[in-house]
Amino acid sequence: MIKLAWRNIWRNSRRTCITVASVFSAVLFSILTISLSDGSWNKLMDNLLRTQVGHIEIHQKGYREEKTIDNYMTMDEATIEKLRTLPHITNVSPRVETFAMASSDKTTKGVGIVGIDPVQEDYKSSLSQRIVKGNYLKQDDDGVLLGKGLSEFLQVQVGDTIALMGQGYHGTNAIGLFPVRGIVSIIIPEMDKGFIYMTLPSAHSYINMEDGYSGMLISIDKDENLEKARDAVLTSIDASPYDVMRWQESMENLLTQSRANKVFSKIIMFILYVIVGFGILGTVIMMTNERRHEFGVVVALGMKRQTLSNVVCMELFFMTLLGACLAIAVSIPITFYFSYYPIRLTGELAKIALGYGMEPVIPMATSAHIYINQALVILFITCLTITYPISKILQLKVNKAIRP
Repeated sequence: MIKLAWRNIWRNSRRTCITVASVFSAVLFSILTISLSDGSWNKLMDNLLRTQVGHIEIHQKGYREEKTIDNYMTMDEATIEKLRTLPHITNVSPRVETFAMASSDKTTKGVGIVGIDPVQEDYKSSLSQRIVKGNYLKQDDDGVLLGKGLSEFLQVQVGDTIALMGQGYHGTNAIGLFPVRGIVSIIIPEMDKGFIYMTLPSAHSYINMEDGYSGMLISIDKDENLEKARDAVLTSIDASPYDVMRWQESMENLLTQSRANKVFSKIIMFILYVIVGFGILGTVIMMTNERRHEFGVVVALGMKRQTLSNVVCMELFFMTLLGACLAIAVSIPITFYFSYYPIRLTGELAKIALGYGMEPVIPMATSAHIYINQALVILFITCLTITYPISKILQLKVNKAIRP
């Protein structure tokens, strides 16, 4: 029966090619659509995890509810080094995050201050590669890095000095003069126009709090090792004063928005599948009507209707499988190429992407489930369309079908 079905699909190569092409285009379009959608999301998450958050975050209890310097955590250097030796942890980046008024001799603006360990931060976010003027911070540097947009607003250049005025620990005044060591281009526009980076010693001195941190941003090797790494952190330190959070907890609002977007994407994909399903159904109806005389003849010659139905099902299965495999074979090099060389946005689209905190590029995702799931969905749709030729064969009136 299998051999007969395979021979039948090549008796009329034109009809077979039409059916295979219909399945091929449906699977290919579905794969590319999902790949672009997942690739954009993965890029956004990568940008956030490299610049603003960690896979795991440690904060003082109560800091999330009230982000003030008085709710900073304290942790000694030995404990931080211990965290860096834990399995699956690739980076521990201490942060001191606060706000101040930045003044030049021209103008003043409210800014966010980020105290960093230059070595660990560069390993985490490749900050040194974004320097457009001047130099990156040294470990004991007393200078600062300014976002490009902020330097333009304050009208300062490398070598100039800015004044920072804010609040320190326990309500003390935080005041300091800092030379501009470099200007950095930050992907997210709000950060580029309003962020200043300084070393941890400078930040500690500025807020008058030694060993005080707003949080610890911990990066891991693989997403699937998140729970193992978090458990290792919890068992290696006295976690009672701290909140040890997964990145999903620290970005809960973004994930809520993402879930809403995914629901919308699923609705779009459902509409796409309906269109694809009708396209495949139209091809199946055409094939069934063209072969009506053939079906009548083989039934008249003694083939059981159930056997004929099984043969037709196998034919459609073979053609669907062939179209799906061809689509996967074509899509793999396309998606892998654009994962290494993403589509770069320009003009208004680039501005929109930057406004959402995304780098203006769209890479394609290459996860195996993207190819497999889309092929399985189209195979399922084809199985539904098979009911049409089966019903026609079971209801076939042989005396009418064999008439020329």
